[in-house]
Amino acid sequence: MTPIGTRFPIVLDFHHAPQWLLPFYHTLDYLNAVWFTTILGLFIAGAVVAFLPKMLQNRLRGNGLAQQLAGMVLGLPNMLCSCCAAGAFAGLRKAGVSFGPSLTFFVTAPALNLVVILLAFERLPLKLAVARLVLGLVASIGAAYAVTKFIRVEDEPVPSSSRSQDDQPLDEMLRRWIGHTWDIAKAVIPLLLIGLLLIGLFKTVFSLETIAKHLGNGFLSIALASAVGTILTVPTFTEILWVEEFMRQGMGIGPAAALLITLPAVSFPSLWVLGKVVKSYRAAASLAIFILGLGMISGIAFAWI
Repeated sequence: MTPIGTRFPIVLDFHHAPQWLLPFYHTLDYLNAVWFTTILGLFIAGAVVAFLPKMLQNRLRGNGLAQQLAGMVLGLPNMLCSCCAAGAFAGLRKAGVSFGPSLTFFVTAPALNLVVILLAFERLPLKLAVARLVLGLVASIGAAYAVTKFIRVEDEPVPSSSRSQDDQPLDEMLRRWIGHTWDIAKAVIPLLLIGLLLIGLFKTVFSLETIAKHLGNGFLSIALASAVGTILTVPTFTEILWVEEFMRQGMGIGPAAALLITLPAVSFPSLWVLGKVVKSYRAAASLAIFILGLGMISGIAFAWI
């Protein structure tokens, strides 16, 4: 499911395509689903760098709880998948936002945006819908708190060219916006494409439907669901539909709870971009471990509730 009018009528014959072509098909299919929100995320990132550095410097400088809560509020209305949020994350960092609130936004936009939470309560059993809400809150605040405690990431300087923006002509403001958007796109898009191709290769080798049928409520099933969810990338809010369908195919409630938080919160491509942007793949790995652990703990808890 995608916003109305944003998916092109491309027919991809997965059943009859040669095996070597399937990773490219998976990548194209995903891009066809998220191209609109990806571009939107990049333009949001460009706007953040072009127009908001002063405000962001005042509100989102520092890694304290207040700054992280502000980052969460900034992420709540943004209906972005993890890959699209990666572009906006790059924009926040370029605008001089500290790592903590930037990371909170990065997780909140896909894991806790308001539309996804409403959809969860509409489509899922009440217990899982409540789990989606609670886990989204824990991921949004807990991830940034934990990672910033163990990993030190230096703040970026606020762009000097953006400190005086009053009384500038409209055409100059638009040029600056487009210029910053293009700079972020050049840094982010190649990494995302490579990451999506690797995910496409994973989907070619491992059928997700087959995996779902073998996910009961045991510890290994929950661990597998958490690992798969941390690696894979899905369009925003489709984790709700995936879990709904997988449960029809026999997946237990433990793996379902694990997937509900690990699938949207992060993915291999988004983590790769995060590590590149902050120049610390330890930070990306720490976030992945936190989300993986959260998925496993939630899965185990809900399997025996």
